[in-house]
Order: sequence, then structure tokens, then C-alpha cells
Amino acid sequence: MKMRNVLAAAAALVLTGAPAMAQSADEDVKCLLASNLFTKAEKDPAKNRVAVLSAYYYLGRVDARMPGSQLAAAMKKQAATITRQTAGPIMTACAKRLQSAGMAIQTLGGQLSTKK
Repeated sequence: MKMRNVLAAAAALVLTGAPAMAQSADEDVKCLLASNLFTKAEKDPAKNRVAVLSAYYYLGRVDARMPGSQLAAAMKKQAATITRQTAGPIMTACAKRLQSAGMAIQTLGGQLSTKK
């Protein structure tokens, strides 16, 4: 897909307020923290790639939603909720949200490219 189509699809997704994007800032912070943990710990290349992509995705969402001081407090609060037992399920849920957002962008991109 051409970069122009990707940008148009992303803009359309933002403007439509797709349900896949509905998530609290605290949940985004939790996903950012979990993704960061998995980028360091995951040895499987495919899973590590998902963690890296998730980290960038959630960093962008968090950066757009809260200033540094608020982010620091949210990170401290959410870090306490991630344990060895919860890290895997949290990462799985976050990756699914990322996948849903990616699929929505691909769908919109496909729709835009067929309207030429």
C-alpha cells in the first residue's frame, strides 16, 4: 500500500473514532509498560516484533494523551498492577487491541484505494 493510502486511512480512522481505539489512558499506560517488558524479555523474534510494535503504538497513544508529570504518576500506578502472573494476559490483550487497530486501518486503506 502506498504511503499516501496509509496516511489517508489513518486520518480516516482517527476522524471516525473507531471502537478499537476506545481505551482509557491508564490502560494505554499499562499496555506500554507490558510491551516494554516483553521487548526486553521475549526471545522469539515474531513475538518480540509484536512487543516492539505494541510499545511504539502505545507510546504514541500515551504521548498524545498526557503530559510528562501525569505520565510518570500513571506509570507508577500501572506498574504495580503488572506481575509475573498478569504480564502475559495483559500483553495478549494489548496486542489484540493493536491488531484490531491495524486491521481497521487496512480495511479503510482498502476502501480508499478502491474508490479511485
